[in-house]
Amino acid sequence: MEGKERLLAALNKTEVDRVPVWFMRQAGRHLPEYRKIAKEKDFWTRCMDVDICSKITLQPLDRYPEIDAAIVFSDILTPLPALGYEVRYGNGIRIDKFDFEQIDDWADFNARKDAPWAADALAEIGELGDTKARLGFAGCPWTISMYLLSGGTGDKDFHSARASIFSNTKMADELLGRVADVVGDLLADQVNYGRADAVQLFDTWAGLLSPEQYERFGKKATARAIGVFREKAKNDVPLIHYAKGSGHLHEQIRSLDIDAISLDWRDDLYTNRRDYGNDLAIQGNLDPSYLHGSQLGAIDAARSVLEKAGNRPGHIFNLGHGMTPDSKIENVEAVLKTVAGGIK
Repeated sequence: MEGKERLLAALNKTEVDRVPVWFMRQAGRHLPEYRKIAKEKDFWTRCMDVDICSKITLQPLDRYPEIDAAIVFSDILTPLPALGYEVRYGNGIRIDKFDFEQIDDWADFNARKDAPWAADALAEIGELGDTKARLGFAGCPWTISMYLLSGGTGDKDFHSARASIFSNTKMADELLGRVADVVGDLLADQVNYGRADAVQLFDTWAGLLSPEQYERFGKKATARAIGVFREKAKNDVPLIHYAKGSGHLHEQIRSLDIDAISLDWRDDLYTNRRDYGNDLAIQGNLDPSYLHGSQLGAIDAARSVLEKAGNRPGHIFNLGHGMTPDSKIENVEAVLKTVAGGIK
């Protein structure tokens, strides 16, 4: 099987010749070939120049032939400039000041016109061949709103941002709803124009919410985003959902219109596969820290993930969170060889 066929089979819970594998944040900071580009081009150029973006997207596949999917190089905050907010990267993220009253002045968002870069890069890499799956992605409304309300990455637990949501529920609903429409349209463009084979939603900060709070704010907005995506996307492609630190929310997340759930490294892969593997594909969930240490430790941890997942169809090997700049290439290679070898 080629990578695209393998990944889509797993997402559809059908037989594969081996477990498909890709890594969140595989394109970017841990690769020396990426760092060379990053020294020469700023972040927005890396995202917006289709040739550069597609080159970065393909770099991990060039280095690691075992990887089955290319996830487009982008960021969950790239739609914000179209709404009137400059986003500056480097030593954290800084975003222009937001106020709830500004929502009335937001223009209608159109991904093809306002933020087409991810879809453009996906379309370009598709012209190079169709053996690997192409993955699009976007951030969930809750997580994007946390950054917007915080002006970037100043408060790691988003205390002030969450307080703003909880204290202004009517305006928070309007904010989350508008962002949900943006997210849905962005994902649809990656399918309609970029011809993505699957897409993933990232809700990095959903785990900060209690189940009641998630039901009221996070899930409601994500469901709206998925609804917009399903309505606008011309092809019925699988949708993966990832939320860090969200084990206490999984019952609610599983009720969303998704095809796969991506697990945090702290989640119990065996139990999730046993209890919910007939309903959803399960992605994950190697602790990314193993990519920093010894090769033997990374190999043992990868074997453990494979054993917990078992041989039943519907597992995609991935990390429990994204790769970091300190990930060792030799560890990534060792993990990929372990996955390719399967359960011994």
